[in-house]
Amino acid sequence: MYGLYDSDGILRFMGVSREACEDYAALFELSLASCSLLSIPRAIGSPLRSRRARRPTGSSS
Repeated sequence: MYGLYDSDGILRFMGVSREACEDYAALFELSLASCSLLSIPRAIGSPLRSRRARRPTGSSS
């Protein structure tokens, strides 16, 4: 994955290849000289478990 950031550091596009980011920049007439193209690492699963929603227990009266 690659991210295309503008000159303010805002992520403008995230794509599977450098070419996809370059195509996006060309489509919206963004100068690659004023943008940053960075590789984005794949997310690793969290070692923490999420809590499950508890169902209320009790008698139905």
